[in-house]
Amino acid sequence: MNIVMIMQIVAAFVGSVGFAIILKIKGRQIFFAGIGGALTWAVYLLAYDQLTSYFWGNLIAALFVAVFAEVMARVNKAPATIFLTAAAVPLIPGANLYNMMYGIVKQDMAMAQQNGVTALVIALAISLGFVSIAVINKYLNRLKYFAKDRL
Repeated sequence: MNIVMIMQIVAAFVGSVGFAIILKIKGRQIFFAGIGGALTWAVYLLAYDQLTSYFWGNLIAALFVAVFAEVMARVNKAPATIFLTAAAVPLIPGANLYNMMYGIVKQDMAMAQQNGVTALVIALAISLGFVSIAVINKYLNRLKYFAKDRL
């Protein structure tokens, strides 16, 4: 890890904490949301470094943040959504959306198309990661429920 990566991880922590404050998350849950954002970005950086794919890097990071949110929800006795929304902020493809709109304004359709497709791929990867963990979690909860009835 180099200094740029460390600075990015710290920025992800600060951004997630700021977003948690805006969402009116209370107490130590703000800190956990920040830790989640920092870890999510670290997972993304490692995955992207190994796979050099926006889709796979974001999918792996989204799977991580969804699992993190479920674990923090159990630990803090709070809804997983509060951790998921704040900790996933670093994954939002803001630069790509900005550059897409900038390309449209400058009438550079190649730039707009390239950044638009990248933003769409990232959004698809994030949503697939979230949905996958939600489905697995629901399935595991049903298994526990039926197993409890059998015993």
